[in-house]
Amino acid sequence: MSHRATLQALADARPRSLDPSGGSDPALITAHPRPGSTTRTSRRPVRRLVLAGALPAVALAAAGAIVLDNASRPRASLVQPAVSSPAPVDVPADAGGLLLVAAEHSESVPATAGRYWVVRAEHGEGTRRAQDELWLAAAPGLPSAAYFRDADGGSWASRPMQGHTAENNFLLAGTPRSARELAGLPITPAKLKDKLLGWYADAGATEGRDQFLFHSGAALVLDLPVPPQVRAAAYRMLAAMPGVTSLGRVTDQLGRSGVAVTVTRQGDFGRAQTRLIVDPTTGQALAQESWVADSPASWTAVIAARWSDDGLPEASSLR
Repeated sequence: MSHRATLQALADARPRSLDPSGGSDPALITAHPRPGSTTRTSRRPVRRLVLAGALPAVALAAAGAIVLDNASRPRASLVQPAVSSPAPVDVPADAGGLLLVAAEHSESVPATAGRYWVVRAEHGEGTRRAQDELWLAAAPGLPSAAYFRDADGGSWASRPMQGHTAENNFLLAGTPRSARELAGLPITPAKLKDKLLGWYADAGATEGRDQFLFHSGAALVLDLPVPPQVRAAAYRMLAAMPGVTSLGRVTDQLGRSGVAVTVTRQGDFGRAQTRLIVDPTTGQALAQESWVADSPASWTAVIAARWSDDGLPEASSLR
């Protein structure tokens, strides 16, 4: 299916009760590519558009101790609990050093797999925020589903994700891909970069090459179901990129401590940044944020990402 059809399917899955009033933040016009000139490679990942009617990003949810109710689902293997460090540690001051440390931690995590890739996150745009939990099928023949609720809690609501299959559930470099394809990505930074740039050339993107690589690398470390070695390769690729700088220790929109690396460009409303916030003690990416004129415009904070062999849960069973 086309990327446009994929996004429409996600938008259709969203409960209308979560639609806010009002338009989009005008600052986002410069924080992200304009619709008229955007190619499919410069659009945001599918999961970040599930809440298309309200936010530019998709959501997962809950902070710190909430790890997708793991105790009630014993077969679920937690891969990436986005929980910040309990105490500060010394980390390299430069972006490259930080990302290399994150790579070392990432590749030490045991590889796991399952029938579903489950991601919970919280997303925001301006003063609006919402949460979601996505159950994305990785095995043929399984349905996918999206669950939504307000960021301040309340009951979960669910909708099926029509047209989403194991072959197209994961967006990377502007194209829907399968978990199998992601698992087969190169595990060395140079070959991974070449693979991504091949997709960049095929799509004829107008987005700058370095911006494309940064967004693709950030997606690989933030919430895509890739093996630990691929995630480590993505960190090392980002570490070698020109123009990636460190902002030092920051707090993400859920109050978690991490270290931010960023790429910056000038927009009509001022300087626009894309920040990737990483917990340096675990190598886990906590959040991706867009800032315009020194203020947050939109963000996605990952709470947990894991494999599960369970079936789709009832919305009422989510906590």
